[in-house]
Amino acid sequence: MTRKEQQKLEEELTTTQGLLSDTKKLVNMSSVEAVRNAQAAQTAAEAKARQDVADCKEEANSKVSEAITAKTDAIRLANTKIKAAKKREQIEWGSLIVTLYCCLMAYPAFLEDAWEFISAPILWALNNLSIYAKWMATPYYTKYVDGSEKLFAYSAGVAWLLRVLSFALLIASIAGISFGIYKLWLYYRKRWCNLSLKVLLLSLAVMIVFGSGIKSIISINLVLFLGIIQIVYLVALIYLDGYFDGRNKRRVWIQVQNM
Repeated sequence: MTRKEQQKLEEELTTTQGLLSDTKKLVNMSSVEAVRNAQAAQTAAEAKARQDVADCKEEANSKVSEAITAKTDAIRLANTKIKAAKKREQIEWGSLIVTLYCCLMAYPAFLEDAWEFISAPILWALNNLSIYAKWMATPYYTKYVDGSEKLFAYSAGVAWLLRVLSFALLIASIAGISFGIYKLWLYYRKRWCNLSLKVLLLSLAVMIVFGSGIKSIISINLVLFLGIIQIVYLVALIYLDGYFDGRNKRRVWIQVQNM
């Protein structure tokens, strides 16, 4: 390569290096500007996001405040209705009690049978316990001899055996009857509903008002008769449970009970 060609090549290289330097400066300047623009856009976006969050919080707080106010108003209205319903219920129960009391005074047959229903079992138990205590002191059996009834005492061993067996039987009978009444009461309380209340009040009113007429037809204690009606009602409930369950109408039956 000649000297002239070398100088020309050096000039071209110098020119190229200058272009590269200028290009690098332009690239650096454009990068700085892009970064600044990006930072400005980010700052604007963050500011808008903060404003949006603040607006959402304000709207949410407003809705929460409205919901709390609506809830408070609903609770206040519900409490007012509940108090009014309780007051009406108290008035209705008071009127019913006064009405039943007046009916009891006008038709005392049920009241007399209620006293007999309480006192008769107590007197019967006391009399029989007296007889039983006497028998426990000296166990005996009766036998007719020459047309007359005579008492004969058991031997000592048999007497003690009879004492133990009779006492165990007595305790078992009392426990069984008490348990049966308790289970019946639990089931009755479990099945208690508006229909049960209506049946009880209706049957009680009938027993009070028409008690004398019922006793003239059927010689039965009115309180006992009322208890029999409730037992029949429970049996009817069991039957109707199966009837409506078999026809997939249990919801209808529940509505009928709670009417």
